[in-house]
Amino acid sequence: MAFLSFDHGAVVYGATPVENMFLLEYLPTAPDDCLRVYLYARLLCGHPEMGGSVSDVASALRLPDEAVEDAFRYWEREGLVRRLSDRPPTYALLPMRGAGAASEMDQHYYQFRDFNASLQRLFGDVILHGEVSIPQEWVTVFGYTPEAALKIVEYGLTGLRYSRKTPRATLRKLDNTAREWSERGARTLADVERLIAEKSGDLAAAEAVLKRFGLRRRPTEDELALARKWRGWGFETEAILEGCAAMTNAQNPSFAYLDRVLEGRYLQTDANFAALREVLRELGASAQPTPETLRRYAAFLEAGFEAGTVTAAAVALNAQNRHRFEDLERLLAQWAEKGLFRVDAAEAYLQRQRALQAEMIVLLRLAGSDRTPGHSDIALFEGW
Repeated sequence: MAFLSFDHGAVVYGATPVENMFLLEYLPTAPDDCLRVYLYARLLCGHPEMGGSVSDVASALRLPDEAVEDAFRYWEREGLVRRLSDRPPTYALLPMRGAGAASEMDQHYYQFRDFNASLQRLFGDVILHGEVSIPQEWVTVFGYTPEAALKIVEYGLTGLRYSRKTPRATLRKLDNTAREWSERGARTLADVERLIAEKSGDLAAAEAVLKRFGLRRRPTEDELALARKWRGWGFETEAILEGCAAMTNAQNPSFAYLDRVLEGRYLQTDANFAALREVLRELGASAQPTPETLRRYAAFLEAGFEAGTVTAAAVALNAQNRHRFEDLERLLAQWAEKGLFRVDAAEAYLQRQRALQAEMIVLLRLAGSDRTPGHSDIALFEGW
């Protein structure tokens, strides 16, 4: 026997058609007031004499006018209603998706039909209004796929625990995240999922540090940035917390203090630390290795320079009273053009330059000049 059936004596005196697709796809998730408004609107389409305004609908359903207007906006975003005019407001009920080919205008007007519906479901009973344009711009301006944009919203609501009750404020916060991730090249769902996994690890690390400090609050953006940097150095949460042990005697432990502790540990474990420190000493620079100069030094080696070649360049610059790391980068770029990657080739080149300079000094003295020849002078002389 069927679970439900019409009684044999039941007589249908009048009927309002409702597609099965509506009952299957929209009924389970639509807010109660929105359902009441939509079903009554379908009745009015067949019986316009029963009501001709938002106020009439509100009076019949015992709802405020604002609730009826919200409901129509909800169905607009779902793609089942289109607003025809504003003063007074009039609407047209549209067919279900797949019920027929949409016109070109409908396709343009409802390009975000499914997107808006999914976005509304993420916020539950809180009806969205004009703030839907914020995530729409992530698609049209930043180039995200709709799936990627929705994933950012989902992450904000579940991962970051932003409020569903204040959708405009929540979406504005996420707008900064979407912009930042776009600048990092994120476009697809896979890109966003990768960044969420990365940021979730950063968040967990920052929260663990705050807990170790005895603080009950969410990490700031600056604190999250530091956690991201530490994890980029290869420190997982346990290793970061181990760094907190070095601050046991500190009166005011902080993320900045922990940053200095972890930077020191990171530098000591880098394979190029000792070599770079020697290069800086030969360069006559007072600075100590930093993560940034370690990265730039590693780039020299990746370009094909031998470690001794870099040191030789530093010695040569120090003799010219040039002590900046940027001078070293420029000199090595010139040597790369000359193919001077090996130590023996660099030493031979420097010996040749010193010999040319000595000869040039003799010529300058004969000419009555006591100045020291520069690189351009030596290059010209070598050409002669």
